[in-house]
Amino acid sequence: LVQDEKAYDLLEDALNELGEEQRQCVILFYLQKQSYQEISNSTGFSLLQVKSYIQNGKRNLKICIEKNIE
Repeated sequence: LVQDEKAYDLLEDALNELGEEQRQCVILFYLQKQSYQEISNSTGFSLLQVKSYIQNGKRNLKICIEKNIE
């Protein structure tokens, strides 16, 4: 339980380091399970932007989490 809480805190901190657009798209895609099209419709971003924000956001999350684990 404590380990889960630490993982959640780590993820939350990493999400807060993302830019607003990346954070919004990553949360909608991975946590709320919305499709690219649904995210595009609700945010006004193009499909290409949504894909880019998710891809870059995922990469940046990984970097932030790895940095904070060390």
